[in-house]
Amino acid sequence: MANIVVLHGLYMHGVVMKPLADRLKKKGHTVQVISYNSLRINEMVLFKRIHSCLSVSKKNVVLGHSLGGILAVHFANYHQDINTPIDSIVTIGSPLQGASIAKELQSKKLGFILGSSKRQGLVDVAKLTANCPIGSIAGTLPIGLRPPMIRDHQPSDGTVTVQETLLPELTDHLCLNYSHTSLLYATETANQVDYFIENHKFKKEEKSEEEVA
Repeated sequence: MANIVVLHGLYMHGVVMKPLADRLKKKGHTVQVISYNSLRINEMVLFKRIHSCLSVSKKNVVLGHSLGGILAVHFANYHQDINTPIDSIVTIGSPLQGASIAKELQSKKLGFILGSSKRQGLVDVAKLTANCPIGSIAGTLPIGLRPPMIRDHQPSDGTVTVQETLLPELTDHLCLNYSHTSLLYATETANQVDYFIENHKFKKEEKSEEEVA
């Protein structure tokens, strides 16, 4: 069982992560949810808070939704305490390649509504330099502001495209048919997070011989 530190996304509060956290607790994990001001992010202060939640006796996992997943990657790159190593990272609906919707807002002179989050990776590519497995879960139910704002028909969860959740450094990637927010409330998401923590890969449906043929 793992010690999981959970980070929410932009405009959110830790309370939105509670259903997912509760499901993971029922699977035997220790779960600690961190709330932070996503519009005025002080990475060093946040990283100290994450570090204080890490365990010296259990494997540590940092789990982030959307912007929280980007910050989880940044933390893993920064973290050097060999007594509390990061076993793995799981991101959910995180624009690891930068979010086109954030770039669109900037182009419309509306970047101010993103606060300091635009400097934390929302418009840049995240790079994992730490040596730990990372799994990325993407949504494919396009309910959100992105489709009417950017009509490029890219598969997305309504906020983040599937392509934006990919990185070369990923250990595994999974698409689930949920929107950006509903990913957090799906039992399937919790099951897949739990599976990745134990196996460093997601549980994929095995195709039948007829489907393969």
